[in-house]
Parts: sequence; structure tokens; C-alpha cells
Amino acid sequence: MNKRNEARAAGLKSMLAALDKLEAAMQSAVAISDGAIGVVHTGRQNRALFVFAKLITHCMSVAGIIENRTALLDHFSVATLGRAIIDASLMTKYISEPSLTADEWDLRRQILFLHDLTTRKRFLTALELAGQPRDTGFFEGYAAAKDGLKTKIEDLAAKLGHAPDQIKELSSGQRVFVGGSRGAAREAGWDIQQFEFHQSYLSNWVHSYPVSFMRADEQGISFSDPSAYQFWLCQMVLVTSADYLNDVNARMKLFTGSVEADPVGPFE
Repeated sequence: MNKRNEARAAGLKSMLAALDKLEAAMQSAVAISDGAIGVVHTGRQNRALFVFAKLITHCMSVAGIIENRTALLDHFSVATLGRAIIDASLMTKYISEPSLTADEWDLRRQILFLHDLTTRKRFLTALELAGQPRDTGFFEGYAAAKDGLKTKIEDLAAKLGHAPDQIKELSSGQRVFVGGSRGAAREAGWDIQQFEFHQSYLSNWVHSYPVSFMRADEQGISFSDPSAYQFWLCQMVLVTSADYLNDVNARMKLFTGSVEADPVGPFE
């Protein structure tokens, strides 16, 4: 066996071991998610459970690509889903952070509402300019809805002691996380350097940036005869996804199952 084949065999073995790790984490996640069905939860718990379900689905899609590799090994989609898995993990933990007071959760909630509203305006405006009918219902209520959300955010942020420049940023409609994604990752207890590597590296496949294709010859990319690099990339995503999912599982096991599991209590 030549060196290339040896490297491929070792890569395949590592990838399959990582797949076993992810599947074990998925089994635990599905049990937690299924256990929440039919149980009354707070609005915060329901939102976290929905993003958690999104996370589980992403992981299942990655596993499905690996399991069906006899047709082709689509490492591009594996990497893209790997980035989505990190994002869904972060959002689930951000929403379910147990240390939040009612005002801190309400601030996060209003910021998420405002981001949703302003983002919808951008793509609905683009859709209209592309020739589609105007969503008159949305646009007629947009200004009032935006002003109402901005006022709530400004009041809550001031009450919580945020500086004026921070309040301006939080009420801009551009912010998703109160402390940015780094702040959310730090709050989640993640290694910031690893988090930034995973995000910056895998985002190249999401956007089809040069890192995802410029070294294809050097990496020996082949869908029907995958290279050691492709196996390595998939293995890295599988291990990373399993680690993030296990971390989220631990949180959701404590955060769901009853209204009382949410320290903040009922919110719409």
C-alpha cells in the first residue's frame, strides 16, 4: 500500500470513529428533544427547543452525507453544515443562559425581534425591487414596530447600565448577540480560540471563498475517490459537531422538561 492509500485508509478510519461519536451525541439530543414534546414550556424554552431541533437536524444531515458516501463524499456540504451546527449551538446556549435576569432576557428577546424585523425589511425590499408584489401589510406597520422595539431596547439597556454608545448599537437592528458572538461564546464556556478557528475556517465553504477551492489539486479532491484531506475535513467537522452538541445537550437537559426549569419564568 503506497503512502497515499495509507493516508486515505487512516483518514477513513478516523472519520468513521468520529461519526460514531456524533451519532451517540445525536441519540442523546433526540431523547431530550422528544422528552419536551407535549410539555408546557416558557416562551424562552420553546425558542431554545426550536433552535435545538434545528441543530439536531443539521447533525443528522452531516451524518447522512457520511453514511451515503458510496455515491460521493460531499465534503463541501459537510463543512457548510459544520458552520451551521456551531451557529445553532451558540444560539441555543445564548437563549437558554441560566444566569439571566428577567430584564436581561427581555433585552435579548427584543434585540432578536428587532433583528428579525429589519432583516425582513431588507429582503422584502429587494424582492419588491425584483418585481414581486409589495408586502403592504408588513411595510405599513414597519415604522411603528421598529420604533416600539427600539424604545423597549433603549429603556432596558439603560436600566441594565449599558453605556450610550452601546445602547445605540443594540437598538440599531444589526446586532444579534448583546455582547457579540465572541461574548456569547465566552458566556457559553467555550474556548474562544477554537471557536474562532472553527467559525473562520468553515465559513469559507458557506460562502465559496478561495480557501474552499484554491488548493483542490494539491488536496486531491475527488468525490468518487476521496482524498485523505477530505476525510480529515469531515472527521474534524464530525468531532467538532459532537463536542458542541454534547455541550448543548447538557444545557437543554437542565433547561427543559417543565416551566420551572427556566429560571426567568413565563415570558411570551
